[in-house]
Amino acid sequence: MSMVKKFFCGLLLTCALVSVNSHAEEWTRERVLSFDTRKVLGQLEKALTVHDEIPTLERSRLLGRDQKSAETDLDKLIKEAIGLLESDGINTMRSQYQQLEGRVAAERRRLTQLRRDRVLAPSDGRSLSINLVPGETLKQWVASTREDYDLLIEATEGNIESFEAEKIQTLTEMATALAAIGLNLTNDQLDTMLSSVTGDDIMGMTVVFNAIKDLTVQLSVLTQESGEDLEHAKKYYGMVVVLHRLIGTMQKQFLAEVNGEYLPKLAEFRATANDNLKEARALLKTGTHPQTIKSNIEANEMTLRVIELYEQVLNDQKNKVSKALQVTEKEIRVANNTYNTVSLSSAVVSMIREGANTFEQLISLQMPDVREFQNENMKEEFRRLTARMSP
Repeated sequence: MSMVKKFFCGLLLTCALVSVNSHAEEWTRERVLSFDTRKVLGQLEKALTVHDEIPTLERSRLLGRDQKSAETDLDKLIKEAIGLLESDGINTMRSQYQQLEGRVAAERRRLTQLRRDRVLAPSDGRSLSINLVPGETLKQWVASTREDYDLLIEATEGNIESFEAEKIQTLTEMATALAAIGLNLTNDQLDTMLSSVTGDDIMGMTVVFNAIKDLTVQLSVLTQESGEDLEHAKKYYGMVVVLHRLIGTMQKQFLAEVNGEYLPKLAEFRATANDNLKEARALLKTGTHPQTIKSNIEANEMTLRVIELYEQVLNDQKNKVSKALQVTEKEIRVANNTYNTVSLSSAVVSMIREGANTFEQLISLQMPDVREFQNENMKEEFRRLTARMSP
């Protein structure tokens, strides 16, 4: 086998080993929401203990435990419970998708550099040589001539194509998994969601809220099986109270990020783009480098259009979550009052079932309206803005 053929075989093998697929099993609701029920209930019981302790403490004191320190402990326990309710399968696919996006971006940057280097390379023959570097593939090859660069460019384009195909495969599998819990999105819609700075949060809330609904059904069964044991029944209902608070925690965190970080950053980007556009238009009147300036104007106008789209997306999501939070806060007050006054175990079962219905309502209220991009340029600009807003 020639050196060139070995080169391409090596590249293809590298691409084939990029990811580990998980198509062996069908995605069902149970597989997506495969949390450890015993572990979650144990965490909720710890949180309920602190929840019950808070009213017995002083609001604030210089030394010792007070309501503020107990609230801090409760928030910590709730955040740990959120982690236990997340879907390992969804998280794995999200991570795989992000890795593939990173690989595509890296290969595109390399492709741009190779094309630049090719322009300055001599045109005579092929002299591709190898310089072995562990863990590297294309960088092992030292190009000297244009024909060398043509080979590397072709191989890099092949890598990009393979990674893009793997992205589509991952999106399809993720869409199938999400459909199993009631979130129906096309590949393009899911790609848009994942491209957004809030995509992980929206998906995370959808998964956790569904897990909470299913867990509440299990609590209802446990309560029913406890018979007339009011102590156990009340404990299970107390866990539902904590779950209401858990949902509120996620909603408040989402709104804090959108209002406190993402929308202000977009406002900064708009101001910068407007300044650049104003300067470019002034330069255009001078007649200096008109084609370059026109290109700059078009780029800034594109940025402004995408910023407007991004703000619409975030505001739509914010409004949905804000309305859902209003429901959550009302339910928290009702649930706390009920928890403190319930005296019949038989009444607890119906109240827990009502909680499950409320969680179903919250899932529906927060279902995202996902838009699709008009063209590839807008999509890429959207991704760039997301990268600039990400920590």
